[in-house]
Amino acid sequence: MASAQQNYFELFGLEPNFFVDQKDLSDKLRRLLHSAHPDRHASGGSQQQMLAMQKTTRLNDAFAVLKHPVKRAQYLLQVVKGIDTTKDHTVDDPEFLMQQLELREELHNITGDKDATALMDFADKIEQMAEVQEAELGELFKQDAWDIDALKVAIYKLQFLYKTLHDIELAEDKILD
Repeated sequence: MASAQQNYFELFGLEPNFFVDQKDLSDKLRRLLHSAHPDRHASGGSQQQMLAMQKTTRLNDAFAVLKHPVKRAQYLLQVVKGIDTTKDHTVDDPEFLMQQLELREELHNITGDKDATALMDFADKIEQMAEVQEAELGELFKQDAWDIDALKVAIYKLQFLYKTLHDIELAEDKILD
């Protein structure tokens, strides 16, 4: 059984890094879940099954963090630098903030018009913006000396775009109802 002290990267046999091969991560999850599955420990009694269940839960939690760029970036800063960026949500970038307000308004209008085609086009636009922002974040993590303030801003910007994508999914449900 792996130590409870292992961080999520160690749990998957990875070095702490922003760049994670998603297919490799999924393959490792599948193998680890197979070996930790509570049914494989049925002969070990209830304590063994409970430990296996806890390991399965931890693996699923770790996978959820490592597969998501925002959560992975936040976790990486926590593990490597001891910095918690999950609560720090300030961006001193008026242009970015204005852009976000405009995007929110555009989504609101599309939802109000119940325009599924416009919503799909809007989703494509936000996905492209998220890809660009994720690449920017990756570039910041590639630097030998991390610019923590720039990383925090890049994480927040990407987090906002992912929130917008989530809101698009909710709007899709409204339009299709």
